Amino acid sequence: MKTLLFCLVFLVALSPLEGVAQQTPVDFYNLGVEALKQDRLDDAITSFNRSIQLDPLDHLAFNNLGVAYRRKGLLDKAIGCYDRAVEIKPDYAYAWYNRGNAKLKKGDLDGALSDLNQAAKFKKKDSVIQTTVGMVYLEKGDLERAIKELRQAVALNKKNIRAFQALGEVHQKRKEYGKALEAYGTVINLLGKQGDIKDVEEKINLVKQLYADDLHAEGLENYRRGLDNKAVSIWTEALKVSPGLVHVLRDRGLTYHKLEKYGKAVEDFDAALALVPSNAEIYRIRGDSLYKMKRLDKALADYTKSLELNPNDAICHNNRGLIFHEQNLLDEALADYNKAIALEPSNPTFFENRALIYAARGFKDKALGDYQEALKLAADEKLRDHIKERIAALTRNPGEPQSASSTPAQ
Repeated sequence: MKTLLFCLVFLVALSPLEGVAQQTPVDFYNLGVEALKQDRLDDAITSFNRSIQLDPLDHLAFNNLGVAYRRKGLLDKAIGCYDRAVEIKPDYAYAWYNRGNAKLKKGDLDGALSDLNQAAKFKKKDSVIQTTVGMVYLEKGDLERAIKELRQAVALNKKNIRAFQALGEVHQKRKEYGKALEAYGTVINLLGKQGDIKDVEEKINLVKQLYADDLHAEGLENYRRGLDNKAVSIWTEALKVSPGLVHVLRDRGLTYHKLEKYGKAVEDFDAALALVPSNAEIYRIRGDSLYKMKRLDKALADYTKSLELNPNDAICHNNRGLIFHEQNLLDEALADYNKAIALEPSNPTFFENRALIYAARGFKDKALGDYQEALKLAADEKLRDHIKERIAALTRNPGEPQSASSTPAQ
């Protein structure tokens, strides 16, 4: 009886060589197995070929020669070897499996599935075969069937890392990101300290990003429908998945501002600025919330910082002008309103605010000119009515200063 060595997945465990002369097919076969274990593929191919020359009906040698060729990327040669193995021994499940796996790598999905089904007939309830069947269905785009096969695979072997990895990929494709994260998390736990988890961690990070992006989009859709609280809830979930998403912090903060929860808005903007300390827009919108909270000095500092980073933000110039106006620093306010108008001459709010400065200083004609320009630019009827009231008040009381209540821009 031949004494053979164990080799790779789906190869029979055989007893080691015991001091026989190296002229028999068994000797060359065992040399080939040892070479495969050490990844010396050319030596393995040479040894298996010598074994086959001496015993051309050795299905194990053909199978392992196919393994060596597959490792070298020579899939056609590998398949040829598996062909011969199943010709010699038609019920040899491992050769059917290996040929199916090689066909999968070549993209012959139907051929792979046929071979794997044959392997399953001769080796029933095998987790590895079931896993590869699931991967074929994944490649075919039949995600429902892929999940079914892969779940059966992990039911047969709860430590099947390859099956859990494939399950993660299927759930990711189905946008079932929570389930994908669960599957990849199982892979990390199974690998422990013994395996390289870098690739899996990268997949987890990608899934988290995709999951959070989907949640962000869902939140935006609810926000557009006027469901502000639901949008906030969804964005809160997104930040649990991936805490460092600046755009989600920004949008949740803006929605808190809209809901008049200015303290929560500031917390979100603080978190965003901790991640991107040079973001001019976030300084500006944090300034808006601080302004609403009557923390004028801090709001002024934020507007000034924002303008240092982006001097061409018309809204920020306008909103800083509001604070100067409230502090009765009219020259500074006028300078900011002028700059806002120069940058964005189509915004009626800027003209209305500058008109207040002119009116406060007694420049009636300039104030009326700005009000008229604001009225011409305004499309909103409520704003138009408000501007008309300003004009009427100025016309009615030519010697009376106007209210210093100016309008923030959003």
